[in-house]
Amino acid sequence: MTPVPTKADAEFFRKLKVLVVEDSAEMRRLLAALLESMGVKQIVEAHDGLKGLDAFVEHRPDIVITDGAMQPMDGYEMTRSMRAAGAAEGANPDVPILMISGHIGRESIVHARDQGVTDYLPKPLSASVLYEAIVAAVSKPIHFVETPGYRGPSPTRRLATRSAGDPAA
Repeated sequence: MTPVPTKADAEFFRKLKVLVVEDSAEMRRLLAALLESMGVKQIVEAHDGLKGLDAFVEHRPDIVITDGAMQPMDGYEMTRSMRAAGAAEGANPDVPILMISGHIGRESIVHARDQGVTDYLPKPLSASVLYEAIVAAVSKPIHFVETPGYRGPSPTRRLATRSAGDPAA
Protein backbone atom coordinates (compact mmCIF):
# COMPACT_ATOMS: atom_id res chain seq x y z
CA MET A 1 0.00 0.00 0.00
CA THR A 2 1.37 3.43 -0.94
CA PRO A 3 1.63 5.77 2.05
CA VAL A 4 -0.89 8.61 1.93
CA PRO A 5 1.08 11.76 1.17
CA THR A 6 0.47 14.89 3.18
CA LYS A 7 -0.31 18.15 1.38
CA ALA A 8 3.40 19.09 1.61
CA ASP A 9 4.37 15.66 0.25
CA ALA A 10 1.92 16.04 -2.63
CA GLU A 11 3.46 19.37 -3.61
CA PHE A 12 6.97 17.91 -3.29
CA PHE A 13 6.16 14.93 -5.54
CA ARG A 14 4.28 17.09 -8.06
CA LYS A 15 7.42 19.19 -8.65
CA LEU A 16 9.80 16.23 -8.80
CA LYS A 17 11.32 15.17 -12.14
CA VAL A 18 12.23 11.47 -12.14
CA LEU A 19 14.29 9.57 -14.68
CA VAL A 20 13.46 5.84 -14.81
CA VAL A 21 16.07 3.68 -16.55
CA GLU A 22 14.92 0.08 -16.91
CA ASP A 23 15.21 -2.43 -19.74
CA SER A 24 11.94 -4.19 -18.88
CA ALA A 25 8.93 -2.39 -20.36
CA GLU A 26 6.70 -3.98 -17.69
CA MET A 27 8.92 -2.74 -14.87
CA ARG A 28 9.07 0.76 -16.41
CA ARG A 29 5.25 0.80 -16.53
CA LEU A 30 5.07 -0.38 -12.91
CA LEU A 31 7.54 2.26 -11.74
CA ALA A 32 5.71 4.99 -13.67
CA ALA A 33 2.40 3.89 -12.13
CA LEU A 34 3.89 3.90 -8.63
CA LEU A 35 5.40 7.34 -9.18
CA GLU A 36 2.13 8.70 -10.60
CA SER A 37 0.25 7.33 -7.57
CA MET A 38 2.63 9.41 -5.41
CA GLY A 39 1.80 12.51 -7.46
CA VAL A 40 4.90 12.67 -9.67
CA LYS A 41 3.97 14.46 -12.91
CA GLN A 42 7.34 14.55 -14.69
CA ILE A 43 8.58 11.05 -15.50
CA VAL A 44 11.22 10.48 -18.16
CA GLU A 45 11.87 6.90 -19.26
CA ALA A 46 14.86 5.20 -20.89
CA HIS A 47 15.33 1.53 -21.73
CA ASP A 48 19.10 1.20 -21.16
CA GLY A 49 22.06 2.98 -19.62
CA LEU A 50 23.13 4.74 -22.82
CA LYS A 51 19.66 6.20 -23.35
CA GLY A 52 19.50 6.94 -19.62
CA LEU A 53 22.73 8.91 -19.77
CA ASP A 54 21.40 10.92 -22.73
CA ALA A 55 18.11 11.58 -20.88
CA PHE A 56 20.04 12.59 -17.75
CA VAL A 57 21.90 15.30 -19.66
CA GLU A 58 18.85 16.44 -21.66
CA HIS A 59 16.22 16.47 -18.88
CA ARG A 60 18.32 17.07 -15.74
CA PRO A 61 16.17 15.02 -13.36
CA ASP A 62 15.91 15.52 -9.61
CA ILE A 63 16.27 11.79 -9.00
CA VAL A 64 17.22 8.72 -11.05
CA ILE A 65 15.77 5.24 -10.58
CA THR A 66 17.67 2.56 -12.45
CA ASP A 67 17.98 -1.16 -12.88
CA GLY A 68 21.43 -2.63 -12.39
CA ALA A 69 21.59 -5.22 -15.18
CA MET A 70 20.97 -3.79 -18.66
CA GLN A 71 22.66 -3.90 -22.07
CA PRO A 72 24.59 -2.30 -23.73
CA MET A 73 25.36 -0.08 -20.68
CA ASP A 74 24.27 -1.30 -17.26
CA GLY A 75 23.09 0.84 -14.35
CA TYR A 76 26.46 0.66 -12.61
CA GLU A 77 28.38 2.10 -15.55
CA MET A 78 25.64 4.65 -16.16
CA THR A 79 25.89 5.77 -12.52
CA ARG A 80 29.67 6.20 -12.78
CA SER A 81 29.20 8.21 -15.98
CA MET A 82 26.53 10.43 -14.43
CA ARG A 83 28.74 11.13 -11.44
CA ALA A 84 31.81 11.82 -13.58
CA ALA A 85 30.33 13.76 -16.50
CA GLY A 86 27.24 15.37 -15.01
CA ALA A 87 28.69 18.77 -14.16
CA ALA A 88 30.57 19.01 -17.46
CA GLU A 89 27.29 18.40 -19.28
CA GLY A 90 25.31 20.88 -17.16
CA ALA A 91 23.49 18.18 -15.18
CA ASN A 92 23.71 17.55 -11.43
CA PRO A 93 26.43 14.97 -10.75
CA ASP A 94 25.16 14.66 -7.16
CA VAL A 95 21.63 13.65 -8.20
CA PRO A 96 20.24 10.87 -5.98
CA ILE A 97 20.44 7.55 -7.83
CA LEU A 98 18.30 4.66 -6.59
CA MET A 99 19.24 1.24 -7.96
CA ILE A 100 16.63 -1.49 -8.18
CA SER A 101 17.95 -5.02 -8.48
CA GLY A 102 17.09 -8.64 -7.93
CA HIS A 103 20.69 -9.21 -6.79
CA ILE A 104 20.70 -8.45 -3.08
CA GLY A 105 23.92 -10.11 -1.99
CA ARG A 106 26.58 -8.11 -0.17
CA GLU A 107 28.88 -8.14 -3.21
CA SER A 108 26.22 -6.51 -5.43
CA ILE A 109 25.38 -3.89 -2.81
CA VAL A 110 29.05 -2.99 -2.27
CA HIS A 111 29.58 -2.81 -6.05
CA ALA A 112 26.60 -0.42 -6.37
CA ARG A 113 27.88 1.76 -3.53
CA ASP A 114 31.35 1.86 -5.08
CA GLN A 115 29.87 3.12 -8.37
CA GLY A 116 28.09 6.01 -6.61
CA VAL A 117 24.57 4.65 -6.03
CA THR A 118 22.68 6.56 -3.33
CA ASP A 119 20.33 3.73 -2.27
CA TYR A 120 19.80 0.10 -3.26
CA LEU A 121 16.26 -1.30 -3.50
CA PRO A 122 15.49 -5.01 -3.88
CA LYS A 123 13.08 -6.50 -6.41
CA PRO A 124 10.25 -7.13 -6.04
CA LEU A 125 9.73 -3.50 -5.14
CA SER A 126 6.90 -2.28 -2.95
CA ALA A 127 5.31 1.15 -3.21
CA SER A 128 6.14 1.96 0.40
CA VAL A 129 9.84 1.11 -0.03
CA LEU A 130 10.05 3.27 -3.17
CA TYR A 131 8.22 6.13 -1.46
CA GLU A 132 10.48 6.04 1.61
CA ALA A 133 13.63 5.82 -0.53
CA ILE A 134 12.65 8.84 -2.62
CA VAL A 135 11.81 10.93 0.43
CA ALA A 136 15.07 9.91 2.14
CA ALA A 137 17.16 10.55 -0.99
CA VAL A 138 15.96 14.10 -1.46
CA SER A 139 15.41 15.14 2.15
CA LYS A 140 18.60 13.69 3.68
CA PRO A 141 21.48 14.69 1.41
CA ILE A 142 24.50 12.43 1.47
CA HIS A 143 28.03 13.78 1.69
CA PHE A 144 29.76 13.41 -1.67
CA VAL A 145 33.47 12.90 -2.18
CA GLU A 146 35.58 13.38 -5.24
CA THR A 147 38.86 11.58 -5.82
CA PRO A 148 40.70 10.68 -9.01
CA GLY A 149 38.42 8.20 -10.74
CA TYR A 150 35.47 8.51 -8.34
CA ARG A 151 32.72 10.98 -7.53
CA GLY A 152 29.78 10.01 -5.38
CA PRO A 153 28.64 9.17 -1.88
CA SER A 154 31.45 8.22 0.48
CA PRO A 155 32.57 4.72 -0.53
CA THR A 156 33.07 3.86 3.15
CA ARG A 157 29.42 4.42 4.09
CA ARG A 158 27.15 1.48 4.74
CA LEU A 159 24.60 0.78 1.99
CA ALA A 160 22.01 -1.86 2.77
CA THR A 161 18.95 -2.93 0.87
CA ARG A 162 15.57 -1.71 1.96
CA SER A 163 12.65 -4.06 2.18
CA ALA A 164 9.00 -3.86 3.09
CA GLY A 165 8.60 -4.20 6.82
CA ASP A 166 12.20 -3.14 7.50
CA PRO A 167 12.01 -0.54 10.26
CA ALA A 168 15.29 1.00 9.08
CA ALA A 169 13.97 1.39 5.53
